Amino acid sequence: MANKLSQNVPSYAKPLVDALGDGYRYSPGEMFRYFLSAVMEVWGFEPWYPTPAEVRARVIDSISCYDNLVAKEEPFMDILGAVYAALSSKGGKQLLGQYFTPWNLALMMARLNPDPNPEQQGLKVLADPACGSGVLLLAKANQILESHGPVELCKWKFYGCDLDAICARVTAIQLAANCAVHRVEIGEILIVQGNTLAKSESKQVILHASSPQRLALAS
Repeated sequence: MANKLSQNVPSYAKPLVDALGDGYRYSPGEMFRYFLSAVMEVWGFEPWYPTPAEVRARVIDSISCYDNLVAKEEPFMDILGAVYAALSSKGGKQLLGQYFTPWNLALMMARLNPDPNPEQQGLKVLADPACGSGVLLLAKANQILESHGPVELCKWKFYGCDLDAICARVTAIQLAANCAVHRVEIGEILIVQGNTLAKSESKQVILHASSPQRLALAS
């Protein structure tokens, strides 16, 4: 099953697809949810999709696999978007309209999109009201880091929202994991789950984090 699942995914995503694609009696989609929940549990969050004991070792191995992939690839590469697309059901993706932007296209969009006025006060804001895998936020972080360096990244706030609980967590994990592995900081990250058009209080905050460097720069 694992080899078949990873046949048509980018090479950088194959190891994680293979690691999660063989979950014994658990489907690949369930294994991906266990993986996301376990990552956030490691970070101190409450379990979202508790992992059964019989696959916990495989999920822990998958987390190590993901850490290695993040370290190996360029900063903020959208790895989990490709993994989710491979492991989730085709019908589920169609139901939620989840067709993720390819990484190369997202990078091109980030480079073509002009930055805010450098003289503006406060954090520069990039918002994606239907963030999916977070690829547009990730591509912008990559572009800022490549073009301006880590100090500039501290001057930005990234906001992402998605109706899908999985997508919201994928975005949060990818942004936070890349910051941790590549030792860079984004000024502020706010990722929520819910309907973008609904009131703020109806949305669930998945991740809200501020950079210590941002506070130092503001003082």
